[in-house]
Amino acid sequence: MMDYLNTYRRYAYDIDRINNEARYNAKEFITMVEKVFRHDLRLIAEQILNIPVKRHIVMLSGPSSSGKTTAAKKLADEFKRKNVDVKLISMDDFYLGADNVRKLPDGSPDFESVEALDIPLIKQSIKLLSTTGECLIPKYDFKNSRRSGKTSKISLGESSVIIMEGIHALNPIFCEHMPEGSVSKIYVSVKQGIKDNEEYVLTNREIRLIRRVVRDYEFRRTEPKNMLSMWDTVVEGEKKYIRPFRYTGDFTVNSIHIYEPCLLKNTATELLSKIEVGDPQYDTAQHLISSLQRFCSVPLSLVPKNSLMREFTGGGIYIY
Repeated sequence: MMDYLNTYRRYAYDIDRINNEARYNAKEFITMVEKVFRHDLRLIAEQILNIPVKRHIVMLSGPSSSGKTTAAKKLADEFKRKNVDVKLISMDDFYLGADNVRKLPDGSPDFESVEALDIPLIKQSIKLLSTTGECLIPKYDFKNSRRSGKTSKISLGESSVIIMEGIHALNPIFCEHMPEGSVSKIYVSVKQGIKDNEEYVLTNREIRLIRRVVRDYEFRRTEPKNMLSMWDTVVEGEKKYIRPFRYTGDFTVNSIHIYEPCLLKNTATELLSKIEVGDPQYDTAQHLISSLQRFCSVPLSLVPKNSLMREFTGGGIYIY
């Protein structure tokens, strides 16, 4: 396993430098961040391809709103540029369904637990893909929160790469009997906050929360107050099921796009301003608004269509 501390890039930007770039050099600033992020993924792809194994399995995980889905798609693009056959599999398609998972105290399904997945089927699929290159992958019905009964067949050549992406992808239960070297593990997350001198303007967890507020309203029409009310449960799930395995990754990707508070500022502020005085989430909303107001704005038009940030804003080339 690679040295965890040396497998991700840490940006040396505080709020003053970010605002200076956003105000006077926005296009070049965004281009630089995007170029660096792609470069990091390209290096990971190259190192994986240097491992002498047939049908390499890549397990890619990260917490909510880490950008892991887009990171997986962009990593797949890097393999394709090297003429390597690559298949993407979402572990979300292996959910058992709302009626078949344990319930939280409030009666809602616990989709954060690894036990919400069909663990035996995932293990079987990984083994078949590695040994025979073929398996049937289920298709989950997200609209109705149940298994659809439909499947799709995956067929691989001997030099193919399989990227399996999901919040539980680093859990050792899925690859415990796989041959050594046949599996690479990638952990994706926002690995830093943004400071003003020594004080945080936004923590890494707050950056993910802002991403999710914007994304969930854009794509699911989830009201900000509802999103904020769910956040503690999401974080508790991360502590139980994701964070214990984050140091087991062979590679760690820092998914922060250091210009992103400038990009999300206006939309997030407008959404959070809907939360009224007296609402339990009002103080949290006001704190985030106050922090975001300290950043200069940059327009979405400057952000490439293949950017990870398009996972949260929309208008990108990838299908989710």
